[in-house]
Amino acid sequence: MLYKNKIKVQNILKSAVALMLMLTLSLSTALSPLAKAEEAKYTWKTLTSVPASNRPVGVYFSPDGSKLFIPELDSLHNTSSLWMSADDGATWRKIFSKQTTIEFVSISAGGSKIVLGSIGVSTFYISTDGGQSWTESQNNGVVSPTISPDGSFLVGCSGGSGAYITHISTDDGQTWTQKGTNNVMCPKYAFNNGTIITTIYDKIARSTDYGQTWTETPNVLNVKSFSNNGNNVFNEDRISLDGGNHWTPSNAPIPAGYTFYQTGISDDGKKLFVTARLVAAGVRKTTLLTSVDGGRTWHSEDLSDSITAMSNDGSKLFNAYIENGRFVYRVGTLPTSQPVTPGSGAGGTVTPSTGSTSVTPGQKPGKSVRAFGGNRNFNLDGWWVSCYLRCSWCVGAEKTAVDRTLDYSYITKKQIGRKKCYTKIRKKHIKECSSFNAYAHTVFIYSSVTTG
Repeated sequence: MLYKNKIKVQNILKSAVALMLMLTLSLSTALSPLAKAEEAKYTWKTLTSVPASNRPVGVYFSPDGSKLFIPELDSLHNTSSLWMSADDGATWRKIFSKQTTIEFVSISAGGSKIVLGSIGVSTFYISTDGGQSWTESQNNGVVSPTISPDGSFLVGCSGGSGAYITHISTDDGQTWTQKGTNNVMCPKYAFNNGTIITTIYDKIARSTDYGQTWTETPNVLNVKSFSNNGNNVFNEDRISLDGGNHWTPSNAPIPAGYTFYQTGISDDGKKLFVTARLVAAGVRKTTLLTSVDGGRTWHSEDLSDSITAMSNDGSKLFNAYIENGRFVYRVGTLPTSQPVTPGSGAGGTVTPSTGSTSVTPGQKPGKSVRAFGGNRNFNLDGWWVSCYLRCSWCVGAEKTAVDRTLDYSYITKKQIGRKKCYTKIRKKHIKECSSFNAYAHTVFIYSSVTTG
């Protein structure tokens, strides 16, 4: 009897060791995508066929990243032009040129609607066909119009000195409707579903009803940028993922003496960039900092007089800088993540199981169940089983996915099937994965036979 108990204890210990080994191997597999994510950085391609010859007013993306824009000003002839590329800068065409001064460009998501104007001036130009034709609009004192990403409305303002009146147009600037008033500034950002935001020095004003009512958030210093969906805010040295209510440090390693000039943040809050400048003895120096993991790590490069734009998902950057007296344009792209098929574990596609034929040598006959994360069946009688949720890497999934892999573990010596694993783990927590753009699927881990 003692001998049998001793053998049983030994088998249980062996099983525990095997289980720990399997968990370790599984965790290392789960961590490998994280290592790749942290190593990811933008790959830059210099554009050699940009025809713009004058100083750019800025560089722009359509929010979806499908088109590049360069507005330039020929100050000698007081002529503004707009160049557009629909193939990541390989070819360009001039879609606007006029004797006027263009100081800002506002673009709908796919670039079908484009607004050009000057700050504080009521005259603006709008195209609703991707720049093929333009309409000059005199909008009766409504200045600085901005278009929403979906192109459904324009927002501008009138007044000033602490009473900025909002005006909305839903017919591409032909007519305007007066809305409410804020005490901060003319609207600077328009988002879908009627959300409008403006900022000044130490305040944010936000409206969610097309400018009819406004809510002001004080003590928010030096806001530089918002994500295209309006949820994320990049202050100089901190970021917020809830519109400015809560903040975390950006950890951007700004060189001593430099100041923030420009920032950008993606819709998922993970991709960031900072342009920092130092002007000393008449020389302007610029450092471009980029992060793809929410500010945990940064890549830095020194450039002269650099300006940058980001696509809404952060997968592309459009950058210009001066080298040897001329502007150099380039596009930075992130490696494309390969989505993991739900149920594929660390990599490949799972072949559906059709039977219960696979039995490990020495294993007792028993009920067979398909293993998620593999393409064969296991007989579970006498086996320890760990069933847990895995969030497989897709675009935007970061360390959180790894942390949650083992948080929702369910370990049992009982026979466990697909339905039970799904009920206990996946069904309850699948939204946790989808919230950061990952695929959720269940995984079984098997240890050695423990019966004796």
